[in-house]
Amino acid sequence: MTPFFFGESKNQLYGVLHPMQAGVKKPAAIVLCNPFGQEYMRSHRAYRQLAIMLSKQGYDVLRFDYRGTGDSALNLDQVNAHDWIDDIGVAIDEVKDIANVEQVNLIGLRLGGLLAASACTQREDIKSLILWDSFVSGKQYITELESQIEGEGLLSVNGELNSNYKNKSGIINFNGFSLSSDLQKSMKILNLMKMKFSGKKSIFNIISHEEAISFSFIEYMKEKNNFQSELIDAPHDWNYVDKYGGILLPQPIIQGIVNRLG
Repeated sequence: MTPFFFGESKNQLYGVLHPMQAGVKKPAAIVLCNPFGQEYMRSHRAYRQLAIMLSKQGYDVLRFDYRGTGDSALNLDQVNAHDWIDDIGVAIDEVKDIANVEQVNLIGLRLGGLLAASACTQREDIKSLILWDSFVSGKQYITELESQIEGEGLLSVNGELNSNYKNKSGIINFNGFSLSSDLQKSMKILNLMKMKFSGKKSIFNIISHEEAISFSFIEYMKEKNNFQSELIDAPHDWNYVDKYGGILLPQPIIQGIVNRLG
């Protein structure tokens, strides 16, 4: 495991490379695309374990932080979703150069799935795209946050002001992360059911629970020869916060992805 910075000096991205550890070197590397906010924090261990397991299958695997998140350059209010899609492209080029391969597999969890899919439509060097409990659209993601904020109300059970709220400027504050109006606007443009995927790319959709909007996407994609979907029952409460900073480790899905790529 090798941590390093890459990309342009003013927009440097922090990444962690998991070089292949065993087996025969695979002809395509892997880039893991993070979810956002609390979901990123809660999925960190799952992504790390997934990367280690895939490296033991002969893959070079890159985990990285988008601009404005984690240890990468800039602040969150300086970036939008289009910047993050560009960052995925930079990560793809970096791992291709390091691994000396021509193709990359993308894996995206939650919002990361939507971003990875967007990047996938812009490139011809993507061998496969794996969507893990991906949002179907950025609008769905924003609506989910707003609904939870509305359900919680202004005051917590202790009578204190809730830390999750939307202010008069339209900025959403949720679980310690702020989404500017510009960031929200750029997210709302993204929609899996409006994206055009090349027939050369394999798309594998994994869902951990039944959700109507997910099945709408599956129905939309099911006639395409390069698309498959699977329901793997597993924990999925990615935005849950407890005082212990609990992680989520859905082993059935992690193993399912490894089996798929192995």
